[in-house]
Order: sequence, then structure tokens, then C-alpha cells
Amino acid sequence: MTSIGNLLQGDVVTFIKMDVEGTEHYALKGAESTIRNHRPLLAISVYHKPEDLLTILQLLQSFCPDYHFFLRGHHPELAFELASYAVPDERNLG
Repeated sequence: MTSIGNLLQGDVVTFIKMDVEGTEHYALKGAESTIRNHRPLLAISVYHKPEDLLTILQLLQSFCPDYHFFLRGHHPELAFELASYAVPDERNLG
């Protein structure tokens, strides 16, 4: 296992999509410096644990206070999956 920062080896990251079966909080902590330095767009699953909806958004906001958050459900006919999308101010799409 390695961090996103180690995997990138200095490359710029512009988008992170994460669905790691309930360990998103830990993975995001490992990606903190990458998120702070590169400020990528984020698509993070927040449906594995009830507290994820709040704690993951709070964690991301502690990294970059100007991120804007959006929620979207996916595949409601199969299972309820909820993802949080985070966009920094300078990339605000709406």
C-alpha cells in the first residue's frame, strides 16, 4: 500500500475518484498533502458508513476550506450509492 503522493512521484493530479469500501476517510488522510497542493476535483463515495456523509466532508473542508460540495446518488434501482463531489473555488462549475 502506498499514498497517492508517492504513487504520483511529483506528477500533478487534477481529479481523484474514490470508492474504497468504507476506508475513504483513511485514504483521504493519506492524500491530504496531494489535495492541499494540487486541489483536484474530487468524487468520493460517502455511503458505506452513516457518519461518512458528515465526517468526510468535514475532513475535506479542513484540507481546503473553499471547496464546494455536491451530492449525487447513483444506481438507485440496484442499491443506494451516494458520492460527494468537491470543487475548489477557482474551478467552480456553477
